[in-house]
Amino acid sequence: MSSVRLENITKVFHSDRGSFRGKRLIKVENGGLLSTDAPVTALDDINLEVDQGEVLSVLGPSGCGKSTLLRVIAGLIEPDAGHIYFDERCVDNVSTRDRRIGFVFQNYALYPHMTSEGNVIFNLLLRRLPDKDIEERVKYASNVLGVGFEMLLSRRPGTLSGGQKQRVALGRCIIRNPAVFLLDEPLSDLDAKLRQTTRIELKRLLRHFGITTIYVTHDQIEAISLGHRLAIMRRGKIVQQGTFEDIYNRPYNVFVAGFLGSPPLNLIKGEVIDNVFYGGGIRFPTTGLLGEVIGGIKVEDITSGGDFKGIVEVSEPNPSEKSQIVTMRIKQDFRIKLRKSLDYILEAGEIINFSVKKMYFFDPVTELFIKSIENKEAVSI
Repeated sequence: MSSVRLENITKVFHSDRGSFRGKRLIKVENGGLLSTDAPVTALDDINLEVDQGEVLSVLGPSGCGKSTLLRVIAGLIEPDAGHIYFDERCVDNVSTRDRRIGFVFQNYALYPHMTSEGNVIFNLLLRRLPDKDIEERVKYASNVLGVGFEMLLSRRPGTLSGGQKQRVALGRCIIRNPAVFLLDEPLSDLDAKLRQTTRIELKRLLRHFGITTIYVTHDQIEAISLGHRLAIMRRGKIVQQGTFEDIYNRPYNVFVAGFLGSPPLNLIKGEVIDNVFYGGGIRFPTTGLLGEVIGGIKVEDITSGGDFKGIVEVSEPNPSEKSQIVTMRIKQDFRIKLRKSLDYILEAGEIINFSVKKMYFFDPVTELFIKSIENKEAVSI
């Protein structure tokens, strides 16, 4: 296995990549298309280190540069600036085939006219490995991927389910004995139940191999479940890196705070006057703040009982966690979410009393995190 280090990686795409009715198009972060003649910076001065055996989850919205990052590491796309190192070896001029990369794409990229075994061993045949070596590697991959994998080898991709295709794609990676795994949203095409079981199996495999892995996804559950650390991306930049707990408890800015968590922070524009925050119908005691700020409240920091009142608008049950996320209207133009047990039967229009135990504060201009403050007098029932 290898460590991976990126130094000042930059990649700019120009708008002639696609067109529609004579207009040039680019993909933007929200997943839409934008007509423009301006170049697009997909990766903007990226610096990143992944230790040997570590699983790093790269998390961000569609169009933020996650997949481009993987393709640059793999050597499929050449960066405009910066350097890539595997261990201490610069691989800028090393071909993709010689980087010992195991790459699983979102669509698995299986050849439909080949059997699963043909897909798995194709690269080894190109390298002219002896039949005995190929047979031993297939046997090893079958043992690792568990019961039933051998039964898939004689079947073509068109007869396989999404989960089975994913196992074949992983088998193709394993058999190459890669130094680095690159996984580009490999579970996104699976239904919810299959995604959960496959995610558990994938986590077992990654821990079993101990291979350095970079896992790209927009799904927070996948990122948190599989990764030792997270890297949050936005508009071609890595905004924040760290464990989920570190990032969740101390978000770098408003974007991270509003992106991470399910649901994310309730964000409120307000003002601090005489050490009290006022905003969205919320009053909260503070220290060391003055003037306009952006406040944030996590659902777990909102407790039943207290001086504040909210009108229930809608409730979203989450049976797996035995809870529900309740959206309340506090003022005519402000809504807040809180989590309650499924034991509570709530109707639209019902009034709930609540209090706030803790708030996070951000600069309204730079949107950077300032501090968090606890309210020790908050009511909790």
